[in-house]
Amino acid sequence: MSIEEREEQERQILEAAKQSGLQTNYFFCTTFDRYKRLLTHLAGLEKSIDEVGELTTKEYVKGRENIVINPAINAYNNTSSQANKTAETLLKILKGFKAEDKSKNVDPLLEIINGGGNSD
Repeated sequence: MSIEEREEQERQILEAAKQSGLQTNYFFCTTFDRYKRLLTHLAGLEKSIDEVGELTTKEYVKGRENIVINPAINAYNNTSSQANKTAETLLKILKGFKAEDKSKNVDPLLEIINGGGNSD
């Protein structure tokens, strides 16, 4: 996926969040920022794997080299798993959140989490 395509997807997610009233929700905002950061890390790891390859050499004692799997592959797999979990969390937040009816009494903590409340 190109950077432009990813940015378009991010805009669509933010639009869906705005329609749901989530654009100021603390948990959504921090989770979405973390997800974007993970995607950036993945792109860098992909580039590294493409440049170095799947196998590399590691020098051991006395200058001997052994062929090993590129360590970026393990980092990529771990980061990918974290991105998937973060995406699941984002989906749960998107699906589970409903904009609060302003006529109802709102829990002050939930109001702050959702981006409302006094700034005093």
